[in-house]
Amino acid sequence: MSDSAKRNKISPLSLFYILFICRIVVCLTSVHSISTTEINSQALISFVIAMVMTVVFSLPAVFCYKMNKNPIDIKWVSKLYYVYFILVVAVSVSRFSYFASTTLNPETQGWLFALIVCVCAFYGTTLGVEALSRFSAFVFVLLCLAILCVLLCNYDTFNDINFYPIITNEGKGILKNALVFSSNTTEIALFLVLYPSVNGKCTRNFIRFICCSFLSIFLLLYFGAAVMGESILMRNFPFYSLFQISKFGNFERLDVLHISFWIMGVFVKAVTALYCACSCIKREFKRNFAFTSSAVAFVLSVFMLNFANGQGVDYRMTLSLFLVFSVIIPTLTLIFKKKNYGDELVKMY
Repeated sequence: MSDSAKRNKISPLSLFYILFICRIVVCLTSVHSISTTEINSQALISFVIAMVMTVVFSLPAVFCYKMNKNPIDIKWVSKLYYVYFILVVAVSVSRFSYFASTTLNPETQGWLFALIVCVCAFYGTTLGVEALSRFSAFVFVLLCLAILCVLLCNYDTFNDINFYPIITNEGKGILKNALVFSSNTTEIALFLVLYPSVNGKCTRNFIRFICCSFLSIFLLLYFGAAVMGESILMRNFPFYSLFQISKFGNFERLDVLHISFWIMGVFVKAVTALYCACSCIKREFKRNFAFTSSAVAFVLSVFMLNFANGQGVDYRMTLSLFLVFSVIIPTLTLIFKKKNYGDELVKMY
């Protein structure tokens, strides 16, 4: 049997697919939950800066991988990551449920959508990381085709005059928005849990994921601002609106693509975060523990729906959590944790 077919292992390319989808899901949500400014040319500048920031912020996690110093190996730290990943599931589910219950079907209560997603996430978690990687590859291909389709369909209505004025705020505001964009990623923390399951070197694919995911979202932002102009400021879900006005021959309202891929993307992200949460506490998968974790995520998501209007948490809290779990803890692990030579011996023999 080849090395690429090891049980409970995924390829570096599969890691790229999973993290790419998890990142793309963020841009499909309400714009007010991921940005502190309007979607315009200034936001595009912030987004480019955010990509560079994210690469820099990911360096501690990358060095943790290279030096075999994983913060998840520390028991009390792994419990903190468990809480963090459960919160990630709840935020993702609440944002989708808010969109589904306010835009798609206002007659259905949001908690029902949250329940469906959490049940599906629990089922997906029981299938393991191999099944997740295969499904992610399928979703990745379809998602890229959907993005390409909506860009081509809006090419004729592209109007670059909508980008002016280019700068409407101080440099401090641009950097602040870039930091908010960058902090709306949980993939650095997910990488810390997933990389032991990767059969092969994954540093390059991890950096590629950051660049490719930011480039894809940048293109959507770029076309959204150019096509919709100032009307994009009135949209809670600008990319949903962009898909709505897209036309392909006799086919109009391609928003069905947005809806379907958001559903699949939320499923992938919820399963990934729930799997990582369970892996932080239980080295061997326990179905009962996964069920309990998904139930906790469901309760939290319903709470966010009722008291946070489906936006999950404030961007200041998101920024704080990002810095703690994606930057500070990996950095402290590099400084104070002893190198794990056991993992190197396992790889050698």
